[in-house]
Amino acid sequence: MENTITAYVLAGGKSQRMGTDKGFLEWKGQSFVVNIIAALTPVVGNNIVLISSDERYDAFGVTRISDIVTNKGPLGGIYTALKHTTTKRNLILSVDVPMISSELLQWLVNSHSDAYQMTQVQVNDKPSPLVAVYDRSVRILLPEFLAGNQLKVRKFVDELTHQTINVPEQWSAQLQNINTPEEYKNLKG
Repeated sequence: MENTITAYVLAGGKSQRMGTDKGFLEWKGQSFVVNIIAALTPVVGNNIVLISSDERYDAFGVTRISDIVTNKGPLGGIYTALKHTTTKRNLILSVDVPMISSELLQWLVNSHSDAYQMTQVQVNDKPSPLVAVYDRSVRILLPEFLAGNQLKVRKFVDELTHQTINVPEQWSAQLQNINTPEEYKNLKG
């Protein structure tokens, strides 16, 4: 699987609601980004790339690249990933899902069909386009959205041939995004 898929972790956000870079927050004694890398490694091997202009991410021992276009949010990160990749399939995650497991990620990758441009997961009718497999070909559709400042990822996904799969209940809590100090406090319990 290692040479057929690349994982990209979007860590270039401004973290405005959190007030600090979410990738460096700790959960279970490790930073969010370390937890995510640990979950990705059994699925994609060393094919992990962090997208961030923050050089502190270089300390994690994986490739880091900066966004090609700045200030375009997650859609800009997806574009950067798909322009950078050499693999057809690409697992794209946001840095704010520290509870994600290798089992859930492997299930997602196994559930993706090349008949679709993208496969995303969903919990309680809430799709997660930032826990998804994207086909490299999607990169040709992104410049028009970015140029027009149409930056809503879900709106972009609606333009793709995509599938949305319901996460089994035992994994559903893993998709909780940690975006605010209150959500972080609840996570740490």
